[in-house]
Amino acid sequence: MKCPTCGSTSLRKNGRPKNRQRYHCKDCGRQFMEQLPKSKIEEEISVNQSELTTLTEAPITGIAILLLDVENLKIDINAEQFLANISEYSLQVKIAFANWKNSSLSKYDAELFERGYQLIHVPEGKNSADAQMTSMGAAIGRQYSDAKAVFICSSDWLLTHLCNSLQNQGLTVYRVRRQPDNILSIENRNTLEVRHYSLKMATEIPSLEEFVEQIQELLQMENESISRRSSQLSIIASLLEKRCEISVDRQSKQNLSQITSPKVEITEFVENEKNIQSNTVDLAKINSQAEFEQELIKIISNIPVKKNQVFVSLKLINQKFTAIFGQDMEQILNDLKIDGDLNNFFKFSPKFRVKKISKSQEYKVAIAAPNIQTVNSHIISSPEQLEKALVNIIEILAVQEPSGYISISNIGTEFQKQYNYSITTILKQLKLSGKFLDFLKSSNCFDIKKVGQRYQVAIAKN
Repeated sequence: MKCPTCGSTSLRKNGRPKNRQRYHCKDCGRQFMEQLPKSKIEEEISVNQSELTTLTEAPITGIAILLLDVENLKIDINAEQFLANISEYSLQVKIAFANWKNSSLSKYDAELFERGYQLIHVPEGKNSADAQMTSMGAAIGRQYSDAKAVFICSSDWLLTHLCNSLQNQGLTVYRVRRQPDNILSIENRNTLEVRHYSLKMATEIPSLEEFVEQIQELLQMENESISRRSSQLSIIASLLEKRCEISVDRQSKQNLSQITSPKVEITEFVENEKNIQSNTVDLAKINSQAEFEQELIKIISNIPVKKNQVFVSLKLINQKFTAIFGQDMEQILNDLKIDGDLNNFFKFSPKFRVKKISKSQEYKVAIAAPNIQTVNSHIISSPEQLEKALVNIIEILAVQEPSGYISISNIGTEFQKQYNYSITTILKQLKLSGKFLDFLKSSNCFDIKKVGQRYQVAIAKN
């Protein structure tokens, strides 16, 4: 069945007045009645020897009238349009009753006037609007001779008398009440049919039967969409197979009807993938912290830096690592079950040095000097080896200091970090008397100066 106005087939059932099915077009919003079966005479009449003529339904004469108790119920333009679609008669007269001096109705009178309502003022007092609606409504048949349907929009029980009076005049009466949760109930007093409308969602609440029907329509539309897409996927797979010489697995072709991805084997893609894999390290090979550190040293060494720059952004290192291995460094730490975050890993690893970027939460990383990476406190067995270790530390720290002088406390902190022992402990192991400052003064490798109450050290110039 099609809409006689726009030809759309997107329809829904909309009541059965006088035992004839009424339909509502979802596209144009018009309503129309079910066509009666053609008579034998009509069936014998033909057009161009092939098409049957159809008799258009006689236009429905009469109008619908809406009476609104504004102090009891407010309806927006969407709800009003819904009420208009319920009746088979055109909604032409709309009358609103209220005490328009009430501040709570500010500007609502102007809105209703713009929507074509007649505004009837009633004095302040309980049930004033009900009384005026009853008085005017009882005379609707005399004032509007072509009136066929009336909407009584109020939840007040007193208007039940008006509904009975209008029914006795032969009019179709719709009683519109507000229910909890901003829901309107619209009762056809003649047929006792009740429909519901959500003011919040601006849509009709379907009955259980209509709900099931809508679900079935949606499922049917979805199945049709899946079938179309399945057909399109089959066509695309065939085109790809011909254009790119793709070998498509036959079983996967059959599974296209179930919307599963086809298993394709692209020879060129596989070869390229092999080449890429040959130039990268298999993640399965990184199975220890030592191997992880070795790969990081390779990455940091290959990152170009400015002259005299040894620190590289940790964020950049992570980006390079992810591009090569397909996983970021945090994931590798988790796989290796190494406790702590990435910053702590570099801080406590003797193969790297870390410093925080000023006024930022980001860190920079540098590779520790080769001899510091391999030397530990047990190998420092002479004052000469201690001097060499301290020179290496000062050289690295001095990169960021234009003067070249480093605070003694910073040197001690860095030494503790690299060797896990304090300088005082090493001095005791070497059986050297005196303090750390005394050792520095006794060596020709260092230049010492006092700034305030603190000492700073630089590598002596030969």
